[in-house]
Amino acid sequence: MTSLFKNKNLNALVLSKNLVQYALQMRVLFFSWLAYEITQKDLWVGIILGVGSTPILLSSFLGGYLSERYNIKKILFYSNLIILFLFSLFFLIDIKNIYNLLILSFLFGIIMGVPGPPFWTIVINTFGKNNLSKINSFFYTFQFFGEMVIPLIFAFFIASLGSNYIISFACFIIIISTFLIYYFPEDKQVKNQKDKNIYDSFNKILREKPVVFWGTIIVSIQSIFGVTIFIVLPQYANNFGVGATGFGIFFAANGAGIFLGTIFSFYTGIFRSKLLIWVLSTVGWDVGQIIFAFSTNYYLSIIVLFLMGISAAYWIVAANLIFQNETSEKDRNKIMALYQFATQIFFIGWLVGGLISEITNAQIALVISGFSSYPIFIIAIISSKRLRVV
Repeated sequence: MTSLFKNKNLNALVLSKNLVQYALQMRVLFFSWLAYEITQKDLWVGIILGVGSTPILLSSFLGGYLSERYNIKKILFYSNLIILFLFSLFFLIDIKNIYNLLILSFLFGIIMGVPGPPFWTIVINTFGKNNLSKINSFFYTFQFFGEMVIPLIFAFFIASLGSNYIISFACFIIIISTFLIYYFPEDKQVKNQKDKNIYDSFNKILREKPVVFWGTIIVSIQSIFGVTIFIVLPQYANNFGVGATGFGIFFAANGAGIFLGTIFSFYTGIFRSKLLIWVLSTVGWDVGQIIFAFSTNYYLSIIVLFLMGISAAYWIVAANLIFQNETSEKDRNKIMALYQFATQIFFIGWLVGGLISEITNAQIALVISGFSSYPIFIIAIISSKRLRVV
């Protein structure tokens, strides 16, 4: 196991993918704060970030399609270049125009779904399934270290230096990520030809693999209705009078919890019943949303976000592992595309959360979010014997 984590191919994959994630996280923080500063409305935060998710409905599947036909290293290389180009547009347009933010958000959504399926496909093809639990924890430890640190970097830049420094830093780490692709393992997967399709269809996968079918529905529901907390954080930061710095600390506290939870999962592993971990971590997240909704103490809110992060870490590692273990050589690209699709549409959840908060208020929106996923969990568990034993 130690030799696995000394493997330069795995380290390059993990670091490169996470550097891009760090840049994209800065983009989300910047867009959400800027949208609220311009409009003072949760709804516009949801619209700006929700619009960015709309193209992911197709681009996640595009990533799976492309990885069955073209070299994965090239797909990831060109994806990075496009993301770098989009960040460079920040220097050329008026970012305080809400409609410019809307257009940029849409453009980011077009590319954001593409790299995920190829990335996880090359990881599983290269290192196999036996070590996936540890590899997932290793990968997400890096990712959630960024979830903890990037908000603090964002808060420092936005409060002390200005937006150009945020974008310059994001461009810098994307360039490093792109250079690391040189050290990726070779893509040895047999590719589809124009006149020969060797991979299973989405229809066959969803029909014959109930875990994938129900897993996609559950994760999609949770992504759409279970993430309202992120939409209302700017409002709560304003209510507590802590401004951009407090907003960054909110995200950092959640990221610290996810980071620590991922380290815990590395040592504890995911227990035999991945479904049980999935359900319990969902309960932990939702209870936290409801407590946060009615908290009147800034420090209590930070603690709640930290504990929610620990739950989220186990949720992510368990959900990813459930999908990965269902893959085979003939459906790996498409199953990981389904997982990418279901997890990335959480931006639509930001739109839904913003709309509910605008119609009602932030507290009611968080309560609705906290109870949203249990009906589909109950239906799925009753309906699928295979899901009950994962």
